[in-house]
Amino acid sequence: MTSPREPGGTVNPPAVTIVFFGLGAVGSSLLICLAELAERDGVPVRFRVYTVDPAGARDALYHAETFMDRVELIGVAGFEPIFALAAPFDAQLAGATLLVNAAVPTFNGPIIELGLRVGAHTLDLASDMYDERTTRTLTFAQYDHDAALRERGVAALINMGISPGITNFLVGEHVHHLKAAGRKDLQIESIDLYLLEDIDADAVIFSWSPVVALDELSQHPLQLSRGRMVVHPPFTAARDYRFPHEVEPTRQYPLYQEELLSLHRSFPEIGSIGVYTGGSEVELIKALHQLNLLSKSTVDGQPGLTVEAVVRAVMPGMKKPRRIEDYLRSGVIRRTHFCAAAEIRVSESVRNERQTLIETVGLSYLRYRGLLDTPYAGATYISYPTAVGAAILAWHSLGHGWEVPGSLRGVLTGEDLAGLLSPARVYAVRRDLAAWDIDLFESVRDAASV
Repeated sequence: MTSPREPGGTVNPPAVTIVFFGLGAVGSSLLICLAELAERDGVPVRFRVYTVDPAGARDALYHAETFMDRVELIGVAGFEPIFALAAPFDAQLAGATLLVNAAVPTFNGPIIELGLRVGAHTLDLASDMYDERTTRTLTFAQYDHDAALRERGVAALINMGISPGITNFLVGEHVHHLKAAGRKDLQIESIDLYLLEDIDADAVIFSWSPVVALDELSQHPLQLSRGRMVVHPPFTAARDYRFPHEVEPTRQYPLYQEELLSLHRSFPEIGSIGVYTGGSEVELIKALHQLNLLSKSTVDGQPGLTVEAVVRAVMPGMKKPRRIEDYLRSGVIRRTHFCAAAEIRVSESVRNERQTLIETVGLSYLRYRGLLDTPYAGATYISYPTAVGAAILAWHSLGHGWEVPGSLRGVLTGEDLAGLLSPARVYAVRRDLAAWDIDLFESVRDAASV
């Protein structure tokens, strides 16, 4: 283990206990990555998993035999007694370091409240974007607990993962660098984030829950344009974008996702922010939408049954990890690519003229086949980078808190961490992403050349 005084090193922490609520495709890989990071850094860690499906959780960890002696799976009928700190959960949670919501966003609030009671940090992977409160305020509900978290001296790491999470971390790092340059006439005009989720397979395979995909892509997406939120009909205002490693441009459609509200809150001076997505899964949902198969209209002769409800009922569900691994090993899945590229448009005066540059930061995950014969076999090409991104950010955040006691507090996003962590920690995040097969890229070009 590195010396406590070495920048970016891990200070000897007390016994580390990480508690998971739920353990699906992302949660299992998140646990494995945290175990690998702890083992590398010589930090003893134990995991406790509360789950309503112990058999499913055990199956999700079917290649993680070397870590199972550190994992305690506890089957529960529901999480409410845990949130209430009823016995025996009060004793089990005493001294917990990190509480992880690997279930659904509706548990974010109760888990943060639980963290406040037991003095533990919390981590979640997504926010409820479509509840009435968020829609009205354009602010994540987790911020209701910000003051209490600061007073208690603990943090809620929110919207962690690959995007948001790592994407916002990379954008935040770049924006902080631009601001630190001290150029008074420099202006960040806009941020456009482009996402690629593409799979070439002989079967219909969803990398996320099909229900989640339908909910996200059938919404009327918002974009920030010149300081105002603009609403688009689904699958309109499209544009083409050429991603690294792709021969042809990909059609991109506006998407209402956590990155938009998070970046807008962190950098309110930036007037235009948009999130776009595209790829094979998006095109499938687009086809359903254009065929009117996501209609709220009722089926003839079935007044209580909508067309959309029928489609949702027959839509194939998420495949089990063993089936995903078999698809990859047998060649049913031929190629996958997850990529995220954020274009930051920056203008400043150069030689008495206003020059505009497009500065791009991004990540790419192409080595999906490399998961075979590893503890991650069975993860999807989206769940793996999501889990790895969340684990790396969480681990280095905890490390920062051990190095600088009291510094990790309040609600923190990926871009917040880019400004909070030391330069050595920021570099360590980048290095660990590459070590876990997430490639990073950057470029700068004159906007006039586009």
